[in-house]
Amino acid sequence: MSVADAGLARDNPRLVWTAALIVAALGAWIMYDAMPGVNWGLWIAAASVGLVLVARARGTLDTVTLLVCAIATLLAAGAGITADPVMHGLICLAVILFLSLGMLLAIAPAVERISAPFVISSPIVAAGNAAGESFRRVVDLSGTFRSPRARATVRGLAITIPVLLFFALLLAGADPIFAIWRDQVARIVAAWSFIPRLVFFCVLLPVVLGAYSFAARELAPVPSHAAGSLSSTARSDHLLGATERLILVSGVTGLFWLFIAVQLSYLFGNTPSVPGSGMSFAEYAQRGFGELTIVVTLSVLLIVLTERYGQIDGHAGKLKAIALALLIADAIMLASAFHRVSLYEAAYGYTVSRLYAQAYMLVLAAGLVALVAEVSGELDTGRLFRRVFSVAVAAFTILVYWNHEAWIADANIDRPAARGNLDVDYLTRNLSLNAVPMLVSRLSTLAEPARSELREALVSRYGSGRQLRDDRWFEWNFRRQQARKSLAQIGVPRPAVAPRAHSIP
Repeated sequence: MSVADAGLARDNPRLVWTAALIVAALGAWIMYDAMPGVNWGLWIAAASVGLVLVARARGTLDTVTLLVCAIATLLAAGAGITADPVMHGLICLAVILFLSLGMLLAIAPAVERISAPFVISSPIVAAGNAAGESFRRVVDLSGTFRSPRARATVRGLAITIPVLLFFALLLAGADPIFAIWRDQVARIVAAWSFIPRLVFFCVLLPVVLGAYSFAARELAPVPSHAAGSLSSTARSDHLLGATERLILVSGVTGLFWLFIAVQLSYLFGNTPSVPGSGMSFAEYAQRGFGELTIVVTLSVLLIVLTERYGQIDGHAGKLKAIALALLIADAIMLASAFHRVSLYEAAYGYTVSRLYAQAYMLVLAAGLVALVAEVSGELDTGRLFRRVFSVAVAAFTILVYWNHEAWIADANIDRPAARGNLDVDYLTRNLSLNAVPMLVSRLSTLAEPARSELREALVSRYGSGRQLRDDRWFEWNFRRQQARKSLAQIGVPRPAVAPRAHSIP
């Protein structure tokens, strides 16, 4: 069914309620008071399947909705691979973003809708719509209880549940499995541990219910071009005249090329190694990297905005040539910023923040390439954003699944400068469990006293066992498991298994 016919699709309250209850119950079981692991991927997969089923029943399921839900599931599954708490937080934010996109696209799927304003506002818009739809669904449900059939159903459940409990207790005396279930329920009730889990379920249910209700409701179709891209030929809101635009872009381009000409040897040279320069590697890298990266980012935005809101009036050829010259200057300065960080890493070692900075520069470089292609033809801001957004998502997914902290640990140990001055504190305190297997495996390659210092630091941080407690099956995490095995090799004991507060045995 096409999006234009979506309004003819019939709302299916039974499907919406069933899917929401199942997904919320699964979340209360494997997500509440649980460490990040395979549970994240399982729950997001279940939530995505529910959304897909609702969209399919409504008749608006499309490839773009499937792709967005698949990306959300892929990123959530990364929580079962990486053991880095910071990455877990980033995964959570990314999953919220993609589930919000999936919910909004479910009613009117069109790749053209994916633009910068649409993506940035999607979590807020989705949250507001989900809250309103959840309230509406509950109000509709309360109305059904007034019917004779609904009242009969409630009375039937009120009679049946006590009878089932009575027979189940009797059967528990005749079967060991039933007896175990009875004892577990008795412990949960006696400890009142079901209450916070029930509260978590009651918080989760309206969120899922609202999302599914929004995807199932008979809404007016959203035009595919809404919040989408606008080409230069379709613009009617020119805020910048052609002459002003020409002066602005020319001035910025001239300034950038003057900077490159004056600083050519400084940009790509090795100034700190020049005798008498009076500049350390830290000063050389830190003084320029941040400024250069910000300048390139802002100049890209300047080009996009002037193309989007500027007039041409016979200056199309000049404006295109100047914009391309500005982009070339941006590429040179971005390469310089990357070079400075590389020099800093060679002198002082690799860190997660420096690696993330380089990853951002690579994404920005891809954005420059995409912008060159757009400026050479006719700028489509929506298409440009989708290309850059795709590269950014791919880069983030690589960081989630690639054990870059182990690579950082290995590279720092291999640095010639580190042989006599290994930064043990950073390796053990600033890197997560992801790096532990690599650190343990490299102990035998280190000379004293670095070997003893690294081993003692690992034992000091992880000896308490608080980060190494045994996982329940849905908390299983690949790199946490690897870290446990590696630490056991150097005598770090496994923590005693103890019941967790508010946990189901």
